[in-house]
Amino acid sequence: MTEIDCEQVLQQVWSYLDGEVAEDAYLEIQAHVSECEGCGSKYEFQRRLMALVEEKCKEGPMPPELRQRLFRLLEG
Repeated sequence: MTEIDCEQVLQQVWSYLDGEVAEDAYLEIQAHVSECEGCGSKYEFQRRLMALVEEKCKEGPMPPELRQRLFRLLEG
């Protein structure tokens, strides 16, 4: 297994959270975020954001203005 760097982790974190990475990449990312404080906190923020969005989406349709604001924030 090759060592993954911070840039690679951050590029793949959403796919990782969605379970859309290969098993070897999953294990590398998992190991990296548990050892790297910077990536670990960014991963945790994105994990919590994803959980919050999923929770709120279950409550009913998202107002269009909120959807637009969220997409603008995600696009950075």
